[in-house]
Amino acid sequence: MYPFMVDLSRTCGDVEFLLVMGDENEKTRELCRREKIEKVPHFSFYKSMEKIHEEEGIDGDQLVGDVLYYGDNHSAVVQLHNREDVEKLIEDHKSDHKLIVLDVGLKHCGPCVKFLKDMDVVEVPTFLFIRDGEICGRYVGSGKGELIGEILRYQGVRVTY
Repeated sequence: MYPFMVDLSRTCGDVEFLLVMGDENEKTRELCRREKIEKVPHFSFYKSMEKIHEEEGIDGDQLVGDVLYYGDNHSAVVQLHNREDVEKLIEDHKSDHKLIVLDVGLKHCGPCVKFLKDMDVVEVPTFLFIRDGEICGRYVGSGKGELIGEILRYQGVRVTY
């Protein structure tokens, strides 16, 4: 896992990476007890001194995804947190024929759930493909290869499975 952290630290300049060896000494053991770390590898993500996410026992691909999602402010992925922002993004790209790939997730927010129902999203993850202000397709699932294939297909590339 350490090589993944080193690579990420080189590409995600606005993320600080700290490695704590939980069994190194009594202070690190106490830190692990206080943070209730029972399984390694364990990753905690903080923003503004607040823990925003944790993962245990994950592989390198999951770590890369989490770091890019929770930490890299220079990522090309735009995070939207409310209906108005999503509607504005769709409106802004109504006439440029650009494909928008909307990764739909949940944060247990009542208005968010209603918005998802309005878009016929019944399970997550769901990826909506939007072009010219209209939903032109969707992919339900988390298979990386299948998602890439669907994006290419909606971009007009002929994909054979």
